[in-house]
Amino acid sequence: MRRPGVFLGGHPLRPRSAIPYDGAMTRTRAAWTCTFAALVALGAAGCSDSSTPAPEATTPAAAPSEAAPGVEAPDCLPEGSTASLVGEGPEGTLVALVGAPPAEAELGVVLAPQSGGDWCQWAAQAERLTAAGYVVGTFTWGSDGSASVEAAVEQVRAAGVERVALVGASKGGAFSVATAADVDAATVIALSPPAEFDGVSARAQDVTYAGPLLVVGVTDDSSVPVAESREVARDDDTWLEVPGTTHGVGVFDTEEGATVWQAIDERLAAAAKG
Repeated sequence: MRRPGVFLGGHPLRPRSAIPYDGAMTRTRAAWTCTFAALVALGAAGCSDSSTPAPEATTPAAAPSEAAPGVEAPDCLPEGSTASLVGEGPEGTLVALVGAPPAEAELGVVLAPQSGGDWCQWAAQAERLTAAGYVVGTFTWGSDGSASVEAAVEQVRAAGVERVALVGASKGGAFSVATAADVDAATVIALSPPAEFDGVSARAQDVTYAGPLLVVGVTDDSSVPVAESREVARDDDTWLEVPGTTHGVGVFDTEEGATVWQAIDERLAAAAKG
């Protein structure tokens, strides 16, 4: 029985308070340098940023590359994970394939972090999805958001799957929606996406992607107004609203995380069937 307070397709379910999560931040070249230096020299996760630069022009994603010398998968990811640097300089994207790719997987999943997040932000969810039989990739942002998503998709496809789902939170959700048509995504799931980020619109009226979509909003989101996330959904069938004040991946740490996981699992299973 559905509970009042949670809205799925416009129908109420039960409310539940959630914990707040850090707000979205935009990245800078200095932040990339910090991330790359830490990960390449120390094999650790990248660092966060705090300043807000002007939006940068979109550039094409670089072709997939072999793992660069010294680039190691971070300790936050399961044993067997591999890492590579796609591109060079601030535009370069650090991409990790999580764990050993499952044999005969039918679907890949790219997990796009929030602004200020890196390839460790989705670690728990990545391990869960790998165990479920998906080829999972995640990444640390380069200076071009769309190019970073495209680079991760290319690496996941190079691991042996053609169909790839995009799952992103906040900035990651916005760029997943905005880039979905360019990478021919099998499905897109966006948690707490802003309607626009760094000059890139994720609004339903602005994107050309017309495939399966789920946008998850939190009623009293601490960073992105739920009404703004609603602009990313096409209709009630592509919208899930849960109560609380959390933001993005923070929803998994609340009781409503089970509701969100169920919706994600259903959409990924459908995408895997083609």
